[in-house]
Amino acid sequence: MKPPESLPRGPWLHRPPRIPVAAAIASALALVCAAHVRAAPPPDRAALVDTTAAVAGLRRFAHACALDGGALWDRSLCGPVALVDRGTRLTIANRADSARAWSALDGVFIGNLPAGIALANTSFDFGGARWAMVLLPLPVDDFALVALLAHESFHRIQRDLSLWGAGPPCPHLDTRDGRVWLRLELRALAAAVRARGASAARAAGDALVFRWQRQRLFAGADSLESQLEIQEGLAEYTGCKLALAATDRSEERVARNMEGFEKRASYVRSMAYGTGPGLGLLLDRYAAGWRRRLTPDSRLAEMLARAVRVAPPANLEAEARRRASAYRLAEIEGQEDLRERERQARAADYRARLVEGPTLTLRAGNINFSFDPNSLVPLGGLGTAYPTGTFLAAWGKLEVESGGALVGPDFASVTVPAPSDTSARPVRGSGWRLELAPGWRVRMRLDRPGSFEVAR
Repeated sequence: MKPPESLPRGPWLHRPPRIPVAAAIASALALVCAAHVRAAPPPDRAALVDTTAAVAGLRRFAHACALDGGALWDRSLCGPVALVDRGTRLTIANRADSARAWSALDGVFIGNLPAGIALANTSFDFGGARWAMVLLPLPVDDFALVALLAHESFHRIQRDLSLWGAGPPCPHLDTRDGRVWLRLELRALAAAVRARGASAARAAGDALVFRWQRQRLFAGADSLESQLEIQEGLAEYTGCKLALAATDRSEERVARNMEGFEKRASYVRSMAYGTGPGLGLLLDRYAAGWRRRLTPDSRLAEMLARAVRVAPPANLEAEARRRASAYRLAEIEGQEDLRERERQARAADYRARLVEGPTLTLRAGNINFSFDPNSLVPLGGLGTAYPTGTFLAAWGKLEVESGGALVGPDFASVTVPAPSDTSARPVRGSGWRLELAPGWRVRMRLDRPGSFEVAR
């Protein structure tokens, strides 16, 4: 699942209401082959949707998927795909919706995605089928386009492969040392993917040593990282494999992507997008048949270590630092020292606004998240700050556009700064908007004067 991502859905998302296609969309269908089609916008915003690019993207993915023919996972990645415009919910799909409300034209189906479904690059259940969703606009680059659609289509079949996992955040990857050793691992993985023979095996060994050093510093890191790599790393590897085959690019393209991954603002929920393709391509090279041996508890790095016959050295820290010099360790440490000072200031700001100040807390046993995995800020035992995101539960829909929200460590609560007017509808606060479901209200918290909570 590429960013933004979602947690598993609750059953309420499996029963979407039927919403007819707007008349303006129907009239626009005759123009679908034009360069741009103006979709039927909501009253408060307009959107210009490039339907030609969307239709071409679906066809491009269909060709790449047919080229694979189910060989990668012994199961076809071809299936329902919905391309959705975030502003209008206009949907261009390769399958009809179950209610047959969408209009067919030129091999695609155009309509509106029901309001109860969160928008994200993800997989979702709709009308009794599992779909891949990708938000428009699609990437212009051919490799990136195929990789994105294949990534989300892997998530569509991931449960059927018995490889669906939790995909937990990795808070240690927001620390200075966690980031230093991950960046070193990424550079070594890229070097291994790029090289051949003894040089490739040596670089793969370097990557594993850097990983072992990182996991030595943070208890439980090996488990968290491995779970995230099963959930997201395999999807990103799948996207890269199909894109390599469909575009005739070399693995150099993947190596460059991994190097570019270093520039992401946060690795907490996204590290597997960087490591997954490298580990997968190296396992293809050194461990034939590895995909058939996978389980949700598999650890890709351990599989690679066995394949290239390396083990943690006795003097791990000293050996890791020795090898790291070839990957510009001093440069990385200087950059991460600066980022750490900025991170501490950012975390202090979130604590002041989302923990210590007056707040509004929304609780539910099953909250659906749509968020950017590249920007999360862990706050220790308090949970994780999400700078932006959409949160859906029985109480309604919370949209955070700026200022952040604090998601509890159990994923059962979301907290935002307190609203100035609890009686307004929708309820608004600094950087957020809440549409309450019928029967729900905002009330004062008895345990925290000045703060509020949502209740029936």
